[in-house]
Amino acid sequence: MILRSLVVLLALLLASCVGGGSPNLGPVFMDENASIGTLLNTYRAEHGLSSLRSNAKLEAAAAGHARDLASRNTLSHTGADGSDHIARATRAGYGPFVVENAAAGQTSVAEVMRGFVRSREHRRNLEFEPASDYGFARAAAPGTKYKSFYVLVIGRPPPEGEYAIRRRPRTPGWLAGISDLF
Repeated sequence: MILRSLVVLLALLLASCVGGGSPNLGPVFMDENASIGTLLNTYRAEHGLSSLRSNAKLEAAAAGHARDLASRNTLSHTGADGSDHIARATRAGYGPFVVENAAAGQTSVAEVMRGFVRSREHRRNLEFEPASDYGFARAAAPGTKYKSFYVLVIGRPPPEGEYAIRRRPRTPGWLAGISDLF
């Protein structure tokens, strides 16, 4: 038992010294020439998650938002029209069960994925389950601060026959805060 603990401790110490990773993540090695699908599915497999396939509708949602970010020279999850990732995926014909990661300024897909993996919030989206699809886009904007804008959308289609997330209507007035508790 003590030997096993020492081996685990040694492995954690070595992982924190190699490749710039944190002690919790270990080094983040990624092939600079790999596609987003390869990097994403390798990451998910390492975490016991299902692989994802590219989806044209999610690609369209990602591309539209990446172009929007580039045209505004900003990094945001809110579109110029006030939309969020769910609205953009729904407009593209996919449905509401999606998460989104956005990045700007990186020079390669591997650099984008390394950034996502090092961020707790972005990792949570990479690990979205159950998921089956992804869409990824890059918008180049050489005259802007960031030069490149990236959007990754991960989702799953709604269950058969379900077309919208059902939400209870908000209660007006002083009961609004209370209604959220039930």
